[in-house]
Amino acid sequence: MPRISRIAADTSLTDGDKLIGTDVSGSTKNFTLAQLGSFTQANYSNVDIANGADNRILTTSDADSLNGEANLTFDGSTLALTGSGTVSSDFDVTGSIKVTQNLRRTITTVTPNGSGVSTITLTANDNFLVNLENESSSLVMTIASENVGQSGVIILKNPSSVGSFAMAALPSNMLTPAGASVNFTTSANDTSVISYVVISSTQALVNFVGDFS
Repeated sequence: MPRISRIAADTSLTDGDKLIGTDVSGSTKNFTLAQLGSFTQANYSNVDIANGADNRILTTSDADSLNGEANLTFDGSTLALTGSGTVSSDFDVTGSIKVTQNLRRTITTVTPNGSGVSTITLTANDNFLVNLENESSSLVMTIASENVGQSGVIILKNPSSVGSFAMAALPSNMLTPAGASVNFTTSANDTSVISYVVISSTQALVNFVGDFS
């Protein structure tokens, strides 16, 4: 091993600068910085970060590159998204939700099961459209504990022609004012609405308004 007799202060580095070291066999060798850089780039991930700025969340743009997203930031307490967001499962919020524009709600279409039974599954949505068929028809409302406090509407669309069409009484978990029976409209193409609010896992308060035209 040669002695280093003098150490010179180097204020800059170049590709040709050398480092002394030993290989796996113990032999002494000199390596240039260019050689070390090429070896590192070829054998180890060299992560590059683009558009970095305070509070920006990083996403990957390829196998070894990151991008600081200007429209997605987190300052330690507030997660801010500029643009659209998609949630494919439940989104739980323990505080309040403030909407500064319109809150767009969707409608789930329900088709009778072949025996005239239309099942309203409240975990699927708030609002439903039931396309009734020319047969003896009935509604079933399926309520889960997570639906307590939920409200919405059930739109009933009568068939385009009627013959044997009839509506059975509402199920016992759909409570009407004073327990009154619903006088369903049975004319062709009639549209009716049942509004509801769920007060327990076994009860929903409902109100019927028929014959919209």
